[in-house]
Amino acid sequence: MTNRLEILKKRCAIERAVREYFWKLDYEEIRTPVLVQSPGMEPHIRPFQVESPPSAPPRFLPTSPEFGMKKLLAQGLPRIFQICSSFRNEPTSPEHHPEFTMLEFYETNLTLEGLQTRVEELFCTLANLIHGKLQFQSCDQTISFQGPWKRFRVVDLFQTFLGFDLRTHTDPASLAALCKKNGLEASAQEPWDDLYFKLWLNLIEPRLPTAEAFFVTHYPLSQSSLCNQVRDETGFNWANRFEVYVGRTELGNAFDELRDPFQQRKNFEKDQRIRSETYGTEWPTSPIDEELLAAIERMPPTSGIAIGLDRLIMILLGAKVIDEVLFLKSF
Repeated sequence: MTNRLEILKKRCAIERAVREYFWKLDYEEIRTPVLVQSPGMEPHIRPFQVESPPSAPPRFLPTSPEFGMKKLLAQGLPRIFQICSSFRNEPTSPEHHPEFTMLEFYETNLTLEGLQTRVEELFCTLANLIHGKLQFQSCDQTISFQGPWKRFRVVDLFQTFLGFDLRTHTDPASLAALCKKNGLEASAQEPWDDLYFKLWLNLIEPRLPTAEAFFVTHYPLSQSSLCNQVRDETGFNWANRFEVYVGRTELGNAFDELRDPFQQRKNFEKDQRIRSETYGTEWPTSPIDEELLAAIERMPPTSGIAIGLDRLIMILLGAKVIDEVLFLKSF
């Protein structure tokens, strides 16, 4: 048996185990369209536009199945999951392919803490399947899924590593000064989020744990387009979401899902403005999904997460590049 064949068989076993995990919890496996009018509104995620008849509205490949899955939640399905291809028109890298596999699941009346438990259980199930234990070797590094997984709030990471309180420095000038203090080029005229990500990617993320799974929670409100807010012990509001990391690889993004259609429309309109101001006509424009806005108002309280399944499989199988774990490259 060739190594390539072993990898493909293990990938099949992982996907089968994912399905079995959710089936045992009475999740419904669903399917959403791969031709959509609104592929996702994130301002910095570039979608693929496909050819449409002259009289037809624009058509896109989805950057995530999120919008379609929320419409099904609104129809009364309380627990749903999907393993599907998603598409993002971004450069190929060792950890990204323009067509990639997303595992996305939602559960109504579940808190984000409950969702974290689901993620921990799933990851541990897969580690035991492949390695028979929760600590294993991946690319010459020991990785541990042993619980309890740590939780880090964004505000605490900035305080610990940079001595900087995001709650009292909410203007671009303060972040620009912090960038310059730490040797990063920056200007107070740059958007706050751009400066934040410059600090995060260069000064925070490289200091995160390297050999274990953990969660990062309580993100800045400007990064809350699709989720609710949560108030901390000081009364400051944050985006009620988390990301799951294994080492320094971000694998999943989770939300306490926003159900206010008026706020959601405002958030989408803001995202459209940012996209237009940043990229102009270089990027395709897509309409706001009116069916989604109507649907989220009918949704019960819901938590959901999107996980990059290819990246998780890379870690489980010790692959150095994403191509090693794909069944076939699309192009």
